[in-house]
This record gives sequence, structure tokens and C-alpha cells, in this order.
Amino acid sequence: MNLLVTGNFSKNIIDLLKKSKYSDKIYTAGNASVEGLSNIVYKNFDELIRKSIDVKIDIAVNTDNDLIEKGIVEAFNSSRINLISVNKKWLNLENSRLSAKKLLEHYKINTPKTLQIPSKFPLMIKTDSPEGEYIVSSMEELLEIMEVLKNKKTFLEELTEGEKFKIFAIWDKKNIKYFCPEETLTEVQKDRLELLETKLNFMFSDEKADFIGFFTINSVWYKNDWYVEGFEAGVVPENIFEPKNEASADKDFVYILDSALYQKLG
Repeated sequence: MNLLVTGNFSKNIIDLLKKSKYSDKIYTAGNASVEGLSNIVYKNFDELIRKSIDVKIDIAVNTDNDLIEKGIVEAFNSSRINLISVNKKWLNLENSRLSAKKLLEHYKINTPKTLQIPSKFPLMIKTDSPEGEYIVSSMEELLEIMEVLKNKKTFLEELTEGEKFKIFAIWDKKNIKYFCPEETLTEVQKDRLELLETKLNFMFSDEKADFIGFFTINSVWYKNDWYVEGFEAGVVPENIFEPKNEASADKDFVYILDSALYQKLG
């Protein structure tokens, strides 16, 4: 297969594509070029799609949020080239913590408790956008931070201190495939993780999520259960196939991408 990676991508995506036995030629397009690979230069998405058709691209992968905001998913959806990427609507899970929290709570998925008033310290103050969060230990400190953030949408949350765990996943409009190294987890944590993954699968299915792409669920082990703290879109980790067992089709990155396009991840 001929493959295209768009935007400001990470090197590990290229490495995963190179390792695949299904990979023929790899192209890049955007902010970063890779030695030995052909880079497609374009002025707009129509030109990118036209050039991609010329070189017979089979699958394109995008993990660049700026390109999602500019409409790359919608542009490729109107072409015959398959693009693996979260779309604008579902990028909002990362961009708006409050929107993500509301959706998760609707599906009875644990999130850190929202506080209407600062009843006890320490606690978290977060901005709706993902880049701002602060632990505050007193009312004075809270007021100082609130003054700094007065032009941003903020909310207070219970401080959830515990083991952090990233759940990497790909959604194919029907199924979620998870990539979760679990060797360090207890049996109780594994059981609760399985329940969380089932709830997430139901949430995406029930909401009819209309994209094929990677995302990450940031979770924390707190009060003997997993709590979801937020999402990241398009993250493909270097350790996606750990633990490193024997080679198999489901550990071939391009095979997984192709399976997702045909809703065969389940």
C-alpha cells in the first residue's frame, strides 16, 4: 500500500509504517519532511488530494489538530482517499474539558467531581481548554489563580491523586481497539479497566461517532476505580504494541489501519 502522513506528525508514526509488511511507499505532506521519503507540497486540500490520487495513496493518516480544525477530514471524505483522523466534532473531546465531562457523566463514566464551591483544599482549578490546570492549597491561592484566569472559562474539581494510566485506542465507526500495556495493573484494576472500556465503546457507538481515528483516554486510579480526566486526539504512542509478544497481524500498524477502514477491529 502507498501511505501518506499529513501535518506536524511524530517520528514514531513513520517508524510504525516502515515496519509494516503491507507498506510499499510512504509520503509525507506538511510541516515535517523525513529523509528518504517523498514530501507532497500543497497550497490547499484540493491540491493535496489531487496529488495524492496521482501517486496512488491508499491510506492517509493525520494526527495534526490544526489540520482537523481547517477541515482536512471533510475534504478527504469527499474524495476517494481514506483518511485516518478524528474529525472536528470529536476533536472537541480534547478541546473542551467541560463538553467531554458532560458526555462522560451522561454515560455513567467516572470523572473527577466538579465542585460548586471550594469546600476543602487542596483542589484543582481547570480551564475548559486543555492547557490550563492548577492545584491550589488555600482560598488565597485560589483567588490569585482565578484573577489570572479571569478571561477564561474555568471550573473547580476534586483533586484525584492516584496512578495515572493512558488508554490508547482506535475507533472504526463501529468498534474500538484498545492498546493498553497492563502488566503493572492489579487484577482489580484490570477488571475495572475492562468495564471502563466497555462503557466507552457503548458511548461512541450510541453517539454514532462519525470518524475513523486514534485517540487517548487519560485516566487515574482513584477510590478503587478508574476516573477519566480527559482526552487527546490522534496520539499514536511508540509503545502501541507492548507487551512485545510474537509477531502477528494485529501488531502490524498498516493492517490495523486497513481493518479500521472496513470496520473489522471488533
